[in-house]
Amino acid sequence: MAARTQQQYQVRFAWGVAGAARIAQDAHLLVWVDVLPTSEHHDQALRQVVAALPDGPEVVLGHLGNASAVAGRVTRLQADRGDRCVVAIVAAGTDHAAHSDAADAAGEPWDAPGSPDFAVEDLLAAGAVADALDAEGIDHTSPETAAACAAYTGLRRAVKHLVSASEAARALEPAVVHAAVTRGGELVTLRA
Repeated sequence: MAARTQQQYQVRFAWGVAGAARIAQDAHLLVWVDVLPTSEHHDQALRQVVAALPDGPEVVLGHLGNASAVAGRVTRLQADRGDRCVVAIVAAGTDHAAHSDAADAAGEPWDAPGSPDFAVEDLLAAGAVADALDAEGIDHTSPETAAACAAYTGLRRAVKHLVSASEAARALEPAVVHAAVTRGGELVTLRA
């Protein structure tokens, strides 16, 4: 059986730290897409995630508001390199550990221990990043990336509503969700 890989593509997409380990080989930039905070200690959890990500690529935070800034960073990296820049877009998803008490109390087993649950907000933001890269002419994307991009472009007009109505958003205060979906366009570097 052949190994799962997206290595032949310039822009790749996966879920969680395990997915990052699979697609970030030889990447120049890893975009960790995490739209909604999972706890009041989100910044600390984000630092722990970055420490668990594969060594090598620069790591930036992707969200709904900064897709253009991420695409701009990729074009600058390409100009600096004088060659293509490989991008690994990784959706954080919902971490089981953050919600293990609720899952255990409900008697719900995890389908894949160690892998994140689907999070619509992270899928759509990953698609927004892929769409911004495509607008810059960076379009040698894996099928996984193309599917995330299509989800975003097909639902573009409903993105804020979908995120606000999502399972993860309903567990948060409305002000926290509003701040997340209206976050500015700044590029946040998590690891240089």
